Amino acid sequence: SPSHPIIGRRGTGTAEGVNGSEGYEFCLDKVFDPYSSTDDLFRDKVQSIVRACVLDGYNATVFAYGQTGSGKTFTMMGSTNGTDDEERGVIPRAVNEVFRVISTDDEREYLLRVSYLEIYNEVLKDLLCPDPNSMSSNKLTIHENNQGRVYVNGLREEVVSHPVQVLEALARGEKSRHVGATDWNERSSRSHTVFSMSRVKSGYKGARHNCTQISQLNLIDLAGSESAASSHERRKEGAFINRSLLALSTVISKLSKNEQHIPYRDSKLTRLLQTSLGGNAKVVVICAVSACADSVVETLSTLRFARRAKMVVTQAERGTVSFFFKKK
Repeated sequence: SPSHPIIGRRGTGTAEGVNGSEGYEFCLDKVFDPYSSTDDLFRDKVQSIVRACVLDGYNATVFAYGQTGSGKTFTMMGSTNGTDDEERGVIPRAVNEVFRVISTDDEREYLLRVSYLEIYNEVLKDLLCPDPNSMSSNKLTIHENNQGRVYVNGLREEVVSHPVQVLEALARGEKSRHVGATDWNERSSRSHTVFSMSRVKSGYKGARHNCTQISQLNLIDLAGSESAASSHERRKEGAFINRSLLALSTVISKLSKNEQHIPYRDSKLTRLLQTSLGGNAKVVVICAVSACADSVVETLSTLRFARRAKMVVTQAERGTVSFFFKKK
């Protein structure tokens, strides 16, 4: 029946299921069953890389992948009313963790900036721009610096000093994000979003020399993969979404096979993820699946993506360090 679950759980890292007479087994880092909370997921897989980003200067990226209606946005953003502490998503939990870790370090000074970017139909949009519908918010371009770091020219960054400021910026950006009704979800994400926190940490207060360390935390909610929609607008959106997700899947596949040429430039999404997937970041990939038999094709596709992603090896390095010597 449509409600018959096809995904089981065995141990801590195996997902298994049946499609007709065929059986499948996927060995992953961790499988969270439907009764697991976002807090379980955050503490088990995300909290450690947030701490590594803040304390040790590593770049970190977390992104959610899966079909429309599988729970990606709920996992990343949490409840829409924002009143239930238990229903906070990965992003607000990560924000609170950043400030909690900083509050324990009285010896150093921190500067935090946030940005919020949308990729809709392969067009970049600044969700923190005062007028997100203006031409300037849509005239963003992707560049690469001399160190090989990919960045977005013209993207607005806001300095923040309290988690409330960050969550307010996040809520402001969400109002400008493209959403629409689909067969699976009344308010489905029709775009990919990248919420970033850049952190600059200075050396010890009063030291003869200062060491400045830079790192970035990227929290990404991907639009869901799906079949062709009925309306022209949804078909167009779906085509762009599926094309970019195919590009991401291709990049992951080639990285897992250690191939020489990786086609990062095939989409804006993979171009933006180049620094992370290319190795210089600690990465967590959250794959959301449906246990319904009706979703078996998309579920198997997502689990295959997860299996390939698990094979990708990154070698994260600490952020750029500069030394400024004080005069006697």
